Amino acid sequence: MKKWLKPALLILFVIGVILIVKFTPLKQYLDFQKLFESRDSLLSYVNNYYFLSVLVFILVYLAVVALSIPGATILTILGGFFFGPWAGTLFVNVGATFGAFAIFLIARFFLGESLQKKYEKQLGKFNKEIAENGKSYMLTLRLIPIFPFFLINILAGLTTLPAITFLWTTALGIIPGSFVYAYIGYAGTSMTESQGVFTPQILIALILLSVLSLVPVVVKKIKAGKKDREAA
Repeated sequence: MKKWLKPALLILFVIGVILIVKFTPLKQYLDFQKLFESRDSLLSYVNNYYFLSVLVFILVYLAVVALSIPGATILTILGGFFFGPWAGTLFVNVGATFGAFAIFLIARFFLGESLQKKYEKQLGKFNKEIAENGKSYMLTLRLIPIFPFFLINILAGLTTLPAITFLWTTALGIIPGSFVYAYIGYAGTSMTESQGVFTPQILIALILLSVLSLVPVVVKKIKAGKKDREAA
């Protein structure tokens, strides 16, 4: 493939997604303040046009992840707000997984070979971890946000990690975090003027968020214990 064709295709892809978001009804779904101000009418609309709402939500989420636009956490909360914690988590998972896969493929197709040669030494450790412990390493990176989500997608694309492994480890690894934030959004639908924010759903959401924050600590302790047993 000619050298100029790869960057040209990448530029056309980015421009195309930006134009779709800017000049189609997708744009209104990114105005989060208006969404919360019109809670009842929006929930009614989602119920009346459920499949269309699901499709729009997944496409917006996919575009946000694929373009590494800040706001995925807010979208996850909105997923729970509109669709409930279980369905919201599912739709978030679909959008996030395939958005991440798009970056993975772009990194591998446009950047992989050249960056591997240029930064062979710097990427050595990451490549080694992927080669030796690809599945468990990717799951750990998804469960524990040590690195930004988009950076993992790019780095994984620069390695020889099989695409199918990237897909299933991403889909599985982001479930806990997605569910917690989707539940926070779902809890927002239960707030009333009389109760304020102290509803059972809100309290459960806060507990889940606390548990999620402890995951990195638990995983580190498990790894430390494993190393101690191996050293003994």
